[in-house]
Amino acid sequence: MSIDDIIYKINEDKDKLIELRRWFHAHPESSFKEFETSKRIKYELDKLQIPYKSVGETGIVGIIRSETYSDKNIPVIGLRADIDALEIEEKNEVEYKSLNKGLMHACGHDAHIASLLEAAKILNDQKDKLPVVVKLIFQPAEEVGKGASLIRKSGFIDDVEAFFGIHVSTEIETGKIAIGKGLIMAGSNSLKIVVKGVSGHGGKPDEAVDAIVAGSAIVGALQQVVSRESKPTEPTVITIGKFNAGTRENIIANEAILSGTIRIANEENRRKVVESVKRIVSYTAEAYRAKADIKSNIATVPVINDENLYSIGFEAAKSIVAKENIIEPQITMVTEDFGIYNLIAAGFYAWVGTKKEPYYPNHHEKFDIDEDSLSIAAALYVEFVFKYSER
Repeated sequence: MSIDDIIYKINEDKDKLIELRRWFHAHPESSFKEFETSKRIKYELDKLQIPYKSVGETGIVGIIRSETYSDKNIPVIGLRADIDALEIEEKNEVEYKSLNKGLMHACGHDAHIASLLEAAKILNDQKDKLPVVVKLIFQPAEEVGKGASLIRKSGFIDDVEAFFGIHVSTEIETGKIAIGKGLIMAGSNSLKIVVKGVSGHGGKPDEAVDAIVAGSAIVGALQQVVSRESKPTEPTVITIGKFNAGTRENIIANEAILSGTIRIANEENRRKVVESVKRIVSYTAEAYRAKADIKSNIATVPVINDENLYSIGFEAAKSIVAKENIIEPQITMVTEDFGIYNLIAAGFYAWVGTKKEPYYPNHHEKFDIDEDSLSIAAALYVEFVFKYSER
């Protein structure tokens, strides 16, 4: 099937593609609670007569397999779309505005779902010509970094040898695709620190151990890990996003709870940074006569584009947009859980430009996309499969 045929078929379905995206946009659901979203995806797969398996309460893995190529040893490709939304009250005044109070598709997952469903339709129509099995991964709970692990543990994707995922971006102009080699997105750890002091009167600090002062010192000291204990060539970010302490203004707090994230570029650096964090937190607390308990667990692994899959992805992108519209993305310390799939097999991740004026970034209450990008995203899913099968 030529790329011209793919684009023609997608353009024929453009109204349906937009309608699908708008339905999902109007019905956002939070992580692991994507019940109506999952029902609609299954409804669309049933219409296409694509079999699927449920994972947990809302995850879905569809299967496109040719009867012509019944050999169990043929390659298996996984195409992934995340399906959850965010706890944001939408401020856009559009006909497809969120109907669910306090929830919004502010990260483009509605576009991912619709694009993968359109790709599924085209691939299913061509399945007897495909010497590969395609697994359609509709993944819940990306926003909390737990959905990919759920899919992985199901065992339904153990045979996949290449994973492909996309993300729309309003930072990139419509008509452009951003792809890169190697590190694409950081990995991360959760971080929770409980500082224990001794409460006392605000006017007698010498008789107390101030958990707020100790906690504040810890926040500042942690940045030494970034500037003095991490290689300058390996990006590292430590953020404390929450600091809870105290009961009233004239009582010295006996406890402070700090929560944040550690973001790293590779697994070796993760180990070193976590060790440094634990040491600095412990000794800083001790310097203020306090004690500290530290917990840091792996949240996501880095998203790393396989070099061989990059070549396939580049050829797929080049067949859809002009070569000059294929750009190299900057490494980002934002994280997502697509990297979990790389623990099974090689992966490739691409950004699809969807900039719309006025511009608002992902996770903004007025985030919206240029819907012309949906056709590009759907075509990229399809063309990646065809290019992979031709390799």
